[in-house]
Amino acid sequence: MRTLEKIVLILSLMTLPFVMVRCTTLAERQTKPTGSPPVITHSFASEKLSHNEKWKIYLEANDPDGDMRKIVAVVNRGHRGSRFNYVGIKTGNRAKLFGYLDCMIWSGIGDLRNEWGELTLTLSMRDKGRNTSNRVVFPLALSRGVQQGPPPPPFETGKLKKLGTIWVDLALRPPSASDSGD
Repeated sequence: MRTLEKIVLILSLMTLPFVMVRCTTLAERQTKPTGSPPVITHSFASEKLSHNEKWKIYLEANDPDGDMRKIVAVVNRGHRGSRFNYVGIKTGNRAKLFGYLDCMIWSGIGDLRNEWGELTLTLSMRDKGRNTSNRVVFPLALSRGVQQGPPPPPFETGKLKKLGTIWVDLALRPPSASDSGD
């Protein structure tokens, strides 16, 4: 080795213990939730819906810290897997949220309507401090000619804000064993 390379190698080896002292593990670097978590206090959604109709999900939630950031929606399609949606929460709703979500469910055409008869929607809130609220679960059965009923209290008032839209495409082909290389 040349002299310069030897010097660099020796200096690197000498500083290595000092650098290692400052190293942190992945677990130490992951941030822990801070503050108070949001709480979903009331919720409602019809359990039956006609194909290709908007599903209204009513929510009331609050966060003592006033820093709710997003609604996390997980749509479970049984053996077909799950899909995630995120709905951002507007600044004025971050401490107290009261309104409804439109869930747009596209169930495809033809025979797919019979194949995709049921699903489950799970909602939770996430805040700036990475806290997650309690979860609420809504089962849904798709059936022709069914109409959603009116929401119960406290959602029966006419002063509800639209909080956002969740998109669900039931016609998407789920992953198969051949996709994973098996």
